[in-house]
Amino acid sequence: MESRINYFALLIIITVGVTAGNLISNLITAKYIDAEVEKASVEISNELSTKPKKALQTIKKLTKPTAIENTASQEQLVEQRKLDENGIRLAKNCSEWTVAHKDMNTQTSKRGMVKYCEQYQEYIRTGTLPPTN
Repeated sequence: MESRINYFALLIIITVGVTAGNLISNLITAKYIDAEVEKASVEISNELSTKPKKALQTIKKLTKPTAIENTASQEQLVEQRKLDENGIRLAKNCSEWTVAHKDMNTQTSKRGMVKYCEQYQEYIRTGTLPPTN
């Protein structure tokens, strides 16, 4: 009995084998890249959560505005802070304590006026709210 080689069947088998190998290789590569991206994002997340000031400084250095832009944006921030809910509330507190000090002229009214007016100025300048008691 003579055995004949079916070249067409051999071609199909080899093609299927090569295709399956390529698909498996692509899947393994994708899983590896996914794992590396996850690892890198965890490292970045940890670095940002443990060193937010350093990250903020780096971002500021990378996006350093010109002096004119900085002054304009600072003035814009000051105006926004004056008009937002916190700015209005702090300005009202400062105003009320100032009026109280003018009316009563006591150490308590003076301390209140200084405290609340400094809180207002600090908020307008930096955007930092006073701690809540």
